[in-house]
Amino acid sequence: MKKRIICLILVLIMPLSCLTWVQAKAAKEDDYKDISELLDSCIEENIAVYEANTKTFIGGKNGDKKRYISHLTKLMTALIAYDHIKSGKIGYDIKLKTSEYANSMQGVQIWLDIGEEITVDELIKAITISNANDAAVVLAEGCCGSEDRFVELMNKRAKSLGMKNTSFADSTGIDEKNISTANDMAILAGELAKNNVFDEYFKMRIAEVGCKGSQLVTQNKLIGNYKGCCGYKSCYSENGGDMLCVAAKQRDMVVCAVLLGGESEDKKFYDAKSVMNFSFTHYEVYYPEIPEGIFEEIPVEHGQKQSAGVEICDGRNIIIKRGTYRQIYTMFEKAEILTAPIRKGDKVGKLMFYDDKGEILRCSITADEDVKKMDFFYAFKCLLYNLFNV
Repeated sequence: MKKRIICLILVLIMPLSCLTWVQAKAAKEDDYKDISELLDSCIEENIAVYEANTKTFIGGKNGDKKRYISHLTKLMTALIAYDHIKSGKIGYDIKLKTSEYANSMQGVQIWLDIGEEITVDELIKAITISNANDAAVVLAEGCCGSEDRFVELMNKRAKSLGMKNTSFADSTGIDEKNISTANDMAILAGELAKNNVFDEYFKMRIAEVGCKGSQLVTQNKLIGNYKGCCGYKSCYSENGGDMLCVAAKQRDMVVCAVLLGGESEDKKFYDAKSVMNFSFTHYEVYYPEIPEGIFEEIPVEHGQKQSAGVEICDGRNIIIKRGTYRQIYTMFEKAEILTAPIRKGDKVGKLMFYDDKGEILRCSITADEDVKKMDFFYAFKCLLYNLFNV
C-alpha cells in the first residue's frame, strides 16, 4: 500500500515540477531567429530534431556522433516486439516464462523469479513505462527463442530504417556496446510515432505488473505535460549522461527530439520542449503543387504509339519555414520528342522547386508506360488496318 501511495505522489509531483521550470523559462525559444541558435543554447552534447512524416532533419548538433545509449536501446526492443505482435507471432495475452538468464539481469527490474510466467502485455508495460531489464530479456526470448537471435533482428531493423551508425548488443541497454547517434534515434522515434507503436503504453505514467505488484512510474516528464506527446524514454547513465528521446504530434507534423549527453535532468526536458515548440511554431509541411502542362504527353518517333504519358515518380512533401510557401516557385524541363523503345520509368525530364535561397526539391519526370519500337510486322498490320478501314 505504501508503494502505491509513493508512486501516486511521484506521478502528481512530476508534472508540477515540470511546469515550474517550463513556466520559469516560457517563450524563450521565441528569442531565437533560427533553430541552430536555439540548439547552441542547449547544454546537451548531441541533439537531433526530426520531422517524421517528411523524413526531414529540421536541426541538429553533433547528430552523427556515436555514443552509448543505455535504456534508449529498449525503444528498438519495443519495435521488434510490436512487429511480432502485428504479424501474429505472439499475442498480448500470451504468458512467457522467466529464464535463469532473464532473472540474472541487474539494474532496473520488476523482480521476476526463475520460472515465473508473465503476460506479453505486462512485459511491454515494464519496458515502455519503466526500463525493466529482466522484462526486456523475457520478451526477447519469448519472441525469438534467445536474446542473441532477437538482437540480430534489432540490428537488421535498424539497417532497414537507415540507422547507419547504430549497433545493438543486447535487448536491455546494459552492454555499453549498444551504440547509436542522436540522428539515428530520431529516425527510430519517427518510426514509432508514425506507426503508433504501443502508444497507449508509452503514454502511461503509472502501472502495476507482475504477481508481486511491481510499481512502474515513467521518467518522461513530458507525458501529459506537452501537447501531442507520444511518449518514449528518459534515462541517465554514468557513461552516457542524461538522455531523452521524445516525439509529439501536432497538426500534420510529427516532431522527434533526441538529446544525449546532458548534465541536468530538468534542462533536458526544457530543451526538448523548446526545440519542439520552435519546430511546430516556425515550420510547416509543404505539399508541392504540380504546374499545369507537365502531364502533357510527349511525341514518340519510330514507336508503336505516337506519344507517351508522363508521371512524377519521386515527389514528396517537405518542411519549409512557416508562411513562406507563397515564395516557392517551380520550373520543369521535359524532352520535346522521344525515340522508341521507351520503358516505363525512363527519365524524360525534371521538376524543380525553389525558394529565395535556391532549390529546395527536385523530382524526376518519367514515362508512365512502355512504348515498343516500330517493326516490319507491326507496320504491315497497321497498313492492312488502314486499307480495310478506308
